[in-house]
Amino acid sequence: MSSSAPEPLAGYASIARAYDLGAIRSCRYLRHGVLNRNWRLETDRGVFALKELVELDPESARRSLGLVHVLAAAGVPVVEAVPATSGEVVAELSGHAYYLTPWIDGTHPLGAEMDPGRARHMGAVIGRIHRALADPATGLAAPEPPVNLLPPPEAARDRIGHYLGRIDRREPPSAFDTDVAAVLRDRLELLAAHEHLRPADSPPTEPHGWIHGDCQNWNLLWADDRIAAVLDWDRVRVNPYAEEIVRAAMYQFARPDGSVDLGHAAALVAGYRTEAPIGAHALVDAARRRWWRLASSVWQLEFIYDRGDPSSEALFFSGERLLHWWTANLTEVEKAFATA
Repeated sequence: MSSSAPEPLAGYASIARAYDLGAIRSCRYLRHGVLNRNWRLETDRGVFALKELVELDPESARRSLGLVHVLAAAGVPVVEAVPATSGEVVAELSGHAYYLTPWIDGTHPLGAEMDPGRARHMGAVIGRIHRALADPATGLAAPEPPVNLLPPPEAARDRIGHYLGRIDRREPPSAFDTDVAAVLRDRLELLAAHEHLRPADSPPTEPHGWIHGDCQNWNLLWADDRIAAVLDWDRVRVNPYAEEIVRAAMYQFARPDGSVDLGHAAALVAGYRTEAPIGAHALVDAARRRWWRLASSVWQLEFIYDRGDPSSEALFFSGERLLHWWTANLTEVEKAFATA
């Protein structure tokens, strides 16, 4: 165990007792997590993934983990949580909450590592997820139509100004601060030049329902050309289906320079339609809404500056590259989803 890596706040000994793991032989902190904290544990009982809940409350986690059986029956590749000795799937220890799953080997391909076959398969899995979560057997409440209000330009400018002010007050600013400030000033120019393209304040296009909420490469574990497991059901919520499709495509197929393979996006939509219907109008509406959300958000800076958590630094800059490419190719992106 590395002494420099973060440790579970409840301590390894407490976790080993709670799950009757015996000795923990080694552990590895998984640094790509942002909303919660994760480890790989090798123990006397086997190899497991441990999640410490930070943003998610225990009851919401229990609800999400309780969906696994219905999802599996619908053909969604999922991993069932390991109950603690108490029988609970979420263990609350010393004021902190955890859940444990068996460790599954696999990869997290992204961008150029994807191909049309993988894209089509990914779309089919997302379609299966949406169908499964619509099954009354989940026990989820009937979904109300989402309001999904978009941030106004003024709110985006105020948020950006907040962080520019924080950076300006740093003496001296770090190289990272200087880079962020340059990006934020550039963002203000982008908003001023393109805010007339913001979607109107109207309800999003149907259909809607319960969604995974975070279908992106770190939550999709692949074995060869198939998804071995869809991970982290922490953000299950009601939303337009098309917005999850667009978000998944634009993140999964983004290259390091921010460009996106729109042919793969079309393949993902084709795969989705083998499991569930979705219309071109809904996808185009969702694409414009998702673009505006990206343009008006600097959510990573809350973690970096307000919480002292640097784990999303790379995400801030990769998101900015995607935003600039998307803005320059707004028509082409929407045309790809319209003709998919």
